[in-house]
Amino acid sequence: MKTLYIIGNGFDIHHRLDTRYQSFANYLAENNSEVYDLLLNYYGLPDITNPELTDEEYALWSRFEQALADLDYTAVLEDNSDYIANPGAEDFRDRDWHSYQIEMELIIKDLTTTLISDFNNFILEVQYGSIPDDTLIVLEDDSHFLNFNYTETLQESYNIPENRITYIHNRADANNCTLILGHGTDPANFEEIEEEPPQGLSEEEFYEWREQKADEYDYSYESAKQEILSYYTKAFKNTLSIVESNIEFFSNLTEVEKVIVLGHSISEVDLKYFEVLKDKLNENVIWYVSYYSELEKQAHIETLLKLGINNNNIIQIKITDLKKQP
Repeated sequence: MKTLYIIGNGFDIHHRLDTRYQSFANYLAENNSEVYDLLLNYYGLPDITNPELTDEEYALWSRFEQALADLDYTAVLEDNSDYIANPGAEDFRDRDWHSYQIEMELIIKDLTTTLISDFNNFILEVQYGSIPDDTLIVLEDDSHFLNFNYTETLQESYNIPENRITYIHNRADANNCTLILGHGTDPANFEEIEEEPPQGLSEEEFYEWREQKADEYDYSYESAKQEILSYYTKAFKNTLSIVESNIEFFSNLTEVEKVIVLGHSISEVDLKYFEVLKDKLNENVIWYVSYYSELEKQAHIETLLKLGINNNNIIQIKITDLKKQP
């Protein structure tokens, strides 16, 4: 391939497909209020159905994947503290030791497996037949597509063969939901640091400190806390692992002369991919990068320069610049 296209959600939005995260929020509000309420209560995301929603609040949903790292796990624990085992209760059973942990497991399932399944169903509702002809653009031959979208816009509207498309996060499928959707924050950042004893304790004081900690330990609470903390790993988009799974693609970029980025935000959650691309591509490659707003234009150039791409090799464009002529 001589040309590598990098396709982001702005590509679908340009084609007037309703794939915004805000639209997904509305879909959740209508189809799975339980998961939607979890996102509102524990991630700081606003109610998209609120008629008084401000533009700033509306924009918060555009960073939905980044927000998946913002789970307030302490609030989750507090709001479900009724499940803490109470061995002094008359109706206590041994199985009650695990009730709190099991409740955390169910919440994590809603926030991972169920959430991704709902997103898969949302994408499957996309109607490709509604794409207007005046949104179609010219795509170069002898090219390959690194597609961050889950849709089939390239096949349906441009007849691009599947062997020229790398779905880096998989694509929506009615029979096999394997979408990769998640935050990009290293789960190690959420690990609890084991409490250390104060400095200068005598042997007797150290023993008393350990005894106090043992007395404070609550198996029911601690097992539930460890369970909810596992969320950050389960919801993590492990880009290095994904790159390794697609190493044949990333190792086959030596002939690329031009990179065309269409509708991708180049945000933090996907930045690792661009770091790998920068390392694998020839340093003389020309980068054509689309932007929607002047603010995004400035953010893109700053990010690309930080990646080490030469300013002379960056050309910023609008997707509309590539539209087919009537």
